[in-house]
Amino acid sequence: MGRVIAMPLPRLGETMEEGRIGLLLKAPGEKFRRGETLLEVESDKTTVEVPALQDGVLIEWLVGSDQMVPVESAIAMIEIEGEAVTEAKQVKTAAPIPSPSPARGGSAAQQRGWGPLNRPRASTAARALARRQGVDLATLTGTGRNGRITLADLASSAKPRRSTYHVETPHGRIFVRDWPARGKERGTALLIHGLFSDSQSFGTLARKLSGKGLRTLAVDLPGHGETVSSSTSIDDILQAIRAVLPQGAAHLVGHSFGAIIAARLVDRALSLTLLSPAGTGEEINQAFISRMLGSKLDDALPLLGETIPPESRIALENHLKAHGPQLRAIAASLADDGRQTVSILANLSALKIPVTAAYQRDDAIIPASHALNLPPNVSVRFIPGMSHMPHWRDLDLVASLVGAAL
Repeated sequence: MGRVIAMPLPRLGETMEEGRIGLLLKAPGEKFRRGETLLEVESDKTTVEVPALQDGVLIEWLVGSDQMVPVESAIAMIEIEGEAVTEAKQVKTAAPIPSPSPARGGSAAQQRGWGPLNRPRASTAARALARRQGVDLATLTGTGRNGRITLADLASSAKPRRSTYHVETPHGRIFVRDWPARGKERGTALLIHGLFSDSQSFGTLARKLSGKGLRTLAVDLPGHGETVSSSTSIDDILQAIRAVLPQGAAHLVGHSFGAIIAARLVDRALSLTLLSPAGTGEEINQAFISRMLGSKLDDALPLLGETIPPESRIALENHLKAHGPQLRAIAASLADDGRQTVSILANLSALKIPVTAAYQRDDAIIPASHALNLPPNVSVRFIPGMSHMPHWRDLDLVASLVGAAL
């Protein structure tokens, strides 16, 4: 029989006063050899594998994963042959954190709950950043030593891969951009753009929402982007987008004309966020619509309040010329001589879900004063500036409005 001693937490750096227990790689009753890794410990700078200093048997862990432990405090009882290398000071730590329930598969230690399967290996810096960003490390694949998750792996996960595809509907082939949720999925968001725009206008917002755990879809409406559909009426456009919605309810975001579509999909909505919404008042800038339909971008875009990159302007001009008749018909279903002919106020007043409308204070296309017409169940936010694109002008605010409903 050997001698049972308390194994202390070693000092892993000159300034280290305590460490966070990581993976426990041995279970009670298991033998170990000198130099074999017994556990991982996170210091303030790195994650270190703690080896056995001599042959022995693990009797009992005195700590649990994710527990902060002072240096030289006892972390395990071990049985060794011969003299102990060092003795541990009196235990100063709190009661151990219970290990997760045993899981099938994995090492013997993992099966006994000592090396939890749901605590992946990660560098200290990556683990700290993941905590701040709310990223579930279990969803990532590590490329570091022994599969350890690094800062580079975390940064890569911050750029979710986007897929694109068409959905066949009775009203044409609707083009969809699809950003998977980053980390634990918390729901789905559907983004619906405004007149003359397309799904690309939501790219930055979509990535932001993806980072909040939302699978995020953005569609090209008929007459826009890469959608192939001859629909021009609001009802036909509505039915086409309804066919694109995944199973279950979603958080809906509608910009400008897209707000009219979103407000009529509320039977499938968990929340509704309206950005510079059409349908909440009468006035609309007819000069902007006429100039866009006439491909007079130099005159139209200043009213938008945003700078468009040269390559995007060329693509927009070509699109306006190619789809002019269809866009003209869609615009006619929305407004007549500077007066909107569609209202969503009745739709909004009956809603029991969270509804928020955001207006740019000096929007030259749809007046912010339309907010005065909204029913009392709708929250309103005003954003300074002349832009008609709130999700461009204040991305964090708009993302927080959508995320508030989670």
